[in-house]
Amino acid sequence: MAEQQQNLTVETLTIQQALDLAVEHHKAGRLPDAENIYQQILQQEPDQPTALHMLGVLSYQDGKNERAIELISRAIEIQPDLAEAYNNLGLVQQRLDAIQDAITNYQKALLLQPDYVEAFNNLGNAFHELGNFPEAVANYQKALTLKPDHASAHNNLGVVLKESGKPEDALSCYQKAISLL
Repeated sequence: MAEQQQNLTVETLTIQQALDLAVEHHKAGRLPDAENIYQQILQQEPDQPTALHMLGVLSYQDGKNERAIELISRAIEIQPDLAEAYNNLGLVQQRLDAIQDAITNYQKALLLQPDYVEAFNNLGNAFHELGNFPEAVANYQKALTLKPDHASAHNNLGVVLKESGKPEDALSCYQKAISLL
């Protein structure tokens, strides 16, 4: 009954209203509801880039990485200026140990949106994973310049500083991260 009611609701909404509702469900952790709405949107408009992208994010969250890459890549093909999609594609690729591909996509996200804090933080994570600590530090610092209260970037910077033999600086970063939680 709830699914039938959900279908009736989506049928009476515009695509944008349905997307807004799906994203609301997604953010609230009601993933089956979000997925249902994304699927309904794609039944009506198969090339809807936001629905493809967000369904890809949902697939990533479910551990369906190949499906996530397929959906997010399709969204980018349709709308190549989706900075968030490049960032999320990078996350999936990084999970699959395709670090260079992830770096390329984080950089594409930053070309489209130079103030994209999460992309700087993720790029820092990718460089850290490669052992390129100077690039990791530089990207975490860029994230923190844009958003000084980004707890994750403070923590990530602390990890790299600790691994670089700078325990006092790392401790300062960890304390800042904790104070922001």
